[in-house]
Amino acid sequence: MSIPAISNAGAAETDTFLGRIRALYQTIFVNYWPYWAACLTAAILNIFLLAYWGGAWGLTAELTRWGGHMLQAVGVPVENWLYFEDIGIDGSPISRGSGWLLIGMFGGALIAALLSGSFRIRMPQQRRRLLQGFVGGVLAGFGARLAMGCNLGSFFSAVPQFSLHGWVFMLGLFPGTYLGTKIALHPRVMGRPRARRRPSRPATTNKPLKVSQQAVGALLAVALIALTFYAGGTEAAFAVMLLFGIGFGFLIQRGRICFTSAFREMWITRQGDLGRALAFSMMISTIGFAVLIYNGIGGNLQFVHPGILIGGILFGIGIVLAGGCESGWIYRSMEGYVQLWMAGLGTIAGATFLAWGWDGLGIYSTFVEGWPAISLVDVWGWPTAILATLGLLVAWYLLITWWETRQPARQGIPAVAPKVPQVQADAPTPVASTLGAQQTQTPTA
Repeated sequence: MSIPAISNAGAAETDTFLGRIRALYQTIFVNYWPYWAACLTAAILNIFLLAYWGGAWGLTAELTRWGGHMLQAVGVPVENWLYFEDIGIDGSPISRGSGWLLIGMFGGALIAALLSGSFRIRMPQQRRRLLQGFVGGVLAGFGARLAMGCNLGSFFSAVPQFSLHGWVFMLGLFPGTYLGTKIALHPRVMGRPRARRRPSRPATTNKPLKVSQQAVGALLAVALIALTFYAGGTEAAFAVMLLFGIGFGFLIQRGRICFTSAFREMWITRQGDLGRALAFSMMISTIGFAVLIYNGIGGNLQFVHPGILIGGILFGIGIVLAGGCESGWIYRSMEGYVQLWMAGLGTIAGATFLAWGWDGLGIYSTFVEGWPAISLVDVWGWPTAILATLGLLVAWYLLITWWETRQPARQGIPAVAPKVPQVQADAPTPVASTLGAQQTQTPTA
């Protein structure tokens, strides 16, 4: 038994109550959200998270703890490592708010994938992509923790908190993603791609939606809501953090929020819709965070040391090779992409290796020790810090727009990349298919 496919069948169908319900379901759960809507919602949710928790959206510190727990399970005393003494590793993921946040993200992304009917196990066309995903994940995980955060903790959430290290990390992302693209497109890495044209919606929307997949998604949603009561039974904050995680996970899948695409596509297709959406949403976060920090809530700072720039470069290379950043591989792994499963394992492995190398390889004493944590507010004062942050984000927005219209160095590529329909990740564009990753999407609204 199946539910008829939801489609734009005309005004007559939406004039009925059932037709309007179907259209609403299509808009929320099947069609991809416009980039601006998804990123803006994520920014607002991040402001509420900071107000509630005192900390903003981040992932890799908790992923590093998960790697530490895996080693503890086989008898490795990681609690004595300097890195874990700094970030903490007591208890388990279900005894930490950050653990519940991450669990919720996986759950929310999986619910969104199931309700849209877009889940299926997807093996890459070339098996070498599995190794590429793992290696990319290792580089990304190592680089993220060297920089004390990934694209979320050290960029999306750091810049609006006026931490200088966020801008240094961003500077590393530009050369990192450029080098990653060059490496991924090298013939010895790329292999022989098989080009496919992607539809504007998940492949299943042109066919009857399976009741079983939607039903599993609905049951999972009910199960996660029930899990909030279990989490809340231990500590009320855990239930709230789980709900935040579900919200973020749902958002990144529906809006295809992947920082890899935002930076990588500037080097490949010259399309900057996602980059502009991120810049705009970070402007909103800056205003909201400023109000909270001024009132003593939040204001996370990290040391501004050479490792931030190096970590940003390594992270940029890694996420392109892996096929997705931390948010990208989470939602795409929940859609069934096996390469992104490998990227996730690689991220945990790379971050855990960095934790060992913090004192084991002298990384802390070489790169971090003695360097200060710098807040733009402390340096410039509130008015200048806010205006400067907003101004730099506007400059990034305009830079993206200028880059789209810039004459390319190679002949045969249009000066302005043609707009393409909003796309589905399982049918890569000819160039992007070589990266084994989700590629460009243009907002439909």
